[in-house]
Amino acid sequence: MKIFIAFLLLLAAVACNAFTPAPTLLPPLATPTRAPIPIPSTPTLIKSSAPIVFASGQIKTWSVAADDAFVYWTDCGDNPAAKNGKVMRVPKSGGAPPATIAQGVLVANESCPTALALDVDSVYYLANDPGKSYSMNLKRIAKTGGATATLVAGQDIRSFAVDDANVYWTICDLTRGTGAVSKMPKQGGAAITLDSNKGCFFDVAVDAANAYWIEGRGIMRAAKSGGAAVVLAPAQFHPRKLVLDETNAYWIADAYIMQIAKTGGAPSSTTAQGALVAGQKDIGDLAVDRANVYWTGASGALMKIAKSGGAPSLIANAPTHVNAIAVDDANIFWTTLGNAVMKIDKAGGTPIVTDQGGATPLAFAQANINSFAMDDANVYWTTCRYDSDRIGRGAVVKVSKNGGAPTTLAANQLCPKNVVVDATNVYWIVEGRETGPGDYRDGAVMTVAKSGGAPVTLASKQDGRANLAVDDANVYWTDCGTTARKGEDGAVFKVAKTGGAPQVVATGQSCPGGVAADATNVYWQSAGTIYKADKRGSTPVALATNGGSALVLDDANVYWARVESASRTTYRSCADERSALYRVSKNGGATTKLADWQGLSSAKLALDAQNIYWANDCANGIWKIVKTGGEPTQVVSNVIARHIAADATHIYWVVSEDGTVMKRAK
Repeated sequence: MKIFIAFLLLLAAVACNAFTPAPTLLPPLATPTRAPIPIPSTPTLIKSSAPIVFASGQIKTWSVAADDAFVYWTDCGDNPAAKNGKVMRVPKSGGAPPATIAQGVLVANESCPTALALDVDSVYYLANDPGKSYSMNLKRIAKTGGATATLVAGQDIRSFAVDDANVYWTICDLTRGTGAVSKMPKQGGAAITLDSNKGCFFDVAVDAANAYWIEGRGIMRAAKSGGAAVVLAPAQFHPRKLVLDETNAYWIADAYIMQIAKTGGAPSSTTAQGALVAGQKDIGDLAVDRANVYWTGASGALMKIAKSGGAPSLIANAPTHVNAIAVDDANIFWTTLGNAVMKIDKAGGTPIVTDQGGATPLAFAQANINSFAMDDANVYWTTCRYDSDRIGRGAVVKVSKNGGAPTTLAANQLCPKNVVVDATNVYWIVEGRETGPGDYRDGAVMTVAKSGGAPVTLASKQDGRANLAVDDANVYWTDCGTTARKGEDGAVFKVAKTGGAPQVVATGQSCPGGVAADATNVYWQSAGTIYKADKRGSTPVALATNGGSALVLDDANVYWARVESASRTTYRSCADERSALYRVSKNGGATTKLADWQGLSSAKLALDAQNIYWANDCANGIWKIVKTGGEPTQVVSNVIARHIAADATHIYWVVSEDGTVMKRAK
């Protein structure tokens, strides 16, 4: 049985994990990425009964739990120092509490009891250690009442769980910067540490053989009898609210409800793993029964979805914010932020159909996607998540355009970015470590075969901010230069795809940015000018003096985006920001402005045979314009796309906030 502390869960989250030792990984370790089962086009509408007030007149209800006969909850009270909190027990059928428990109060005069768990005979709960910050006491009381017993005292306990013999808890020691998961007999005794390291430990849950918890490394598992901890899933999108059933672990990860087999391993068609639900807002609490997963959402929504996937259903809208939920065979019980405990029949609900305009998710829960590319068969991206040591770590990933499980081509990269592809390989730059204020000389140009294998370093000790381009023989990149020279010693380099010493294409550049290549020339942007140079070596030629970023080429022209005016206010304002799309012939001549839009320039442009596509924070969608000019038209609405690509039939994009990779027919 699992339990957690809602009001402490986000404190000191993963920032304490700077020196976490490398855990044992379950082979093969995979980011859960399964898309939900397609939503039926004509869902059956079933109405649940109306919510009813199960108990009122409380001060600040918190955790809730149920057994066969009773509902239990904690009431924090309005002042921990005043010790007016309570632990309550009332029959499920409602009505008067047992005569042995006055007014349903199992424990009175407690200091803000919060988390709650049950076994056959007892109630376990957390309560503040009066007058001490980040200090909790784990207590036990018989369900029939009587004296309380303190099992664990004066620790920063973040969650706890019980089984037939023991109680388990996690701590976050902010003073020492350490965390741990421990156990002890339920009747009291010596504590045994199952695992500990630098960082905070959060939600804990147990089954017959193992303990599971959340910490900086991810969703963890260790045998209750002792042994090394292993990682079930990486710590992405702020995991919290861990619960278990017989075969799977479930947790909340920002906009997702995640699901993975307790045995770990890669997603497959026979094991339900991955993002069970995506695109949710303000997910609060989580519960499971034999068939469904339940959660609380925005505006007090009570939701459910079958464990096998499908359409999520709205069961009810609670009258106010929901703190916690519990389910039994027939009902959902929940506590509100105010003074009530509610219940509703859990059967039925109204299926929620999300209209994405025909868009298809290709991947979910990809942590901090920062670049995107495409070939005839797959889309590719890089991820980068900065740990508390300020060093970015990430991966290079691909997925088929037809969907399926994403494949990690390169893991444990030092913030990979600017991914490009050719017929056989994938190329990227790793940012590396900051070697001096504003200088990134620890970067490297990397490659790996699309079919997989060991990544190869083509050039080391390069500028980790570089942009990349490829042709049939070489990889090209830009070097911004050093801070001491204010970028005036920037350059453009190339290296053979087969390896060798890097060669200079152009020097004396002022922090060159976007780069592209065709059969004969290399093109780049530097200090507001678009340049080209013969790939074999020549004096750079200026094509346009109103250059910008996101260079792309077709057979005849160079296209780019340019900031026309930036926000003049403290906070970014779309009204104060304008950008434009430009074109110039590869042979030079006058530049042509193709389109204006609000907001800063797009980080990525995409081309097909007829059109050019763009998106930015203020565009509210993805737009296109014919290459020869005309009126822009919106092709995807109501999305904030960070990266885009296009082929002959589809448009592809990334929603970085929730790590979703999408595609839609043009």
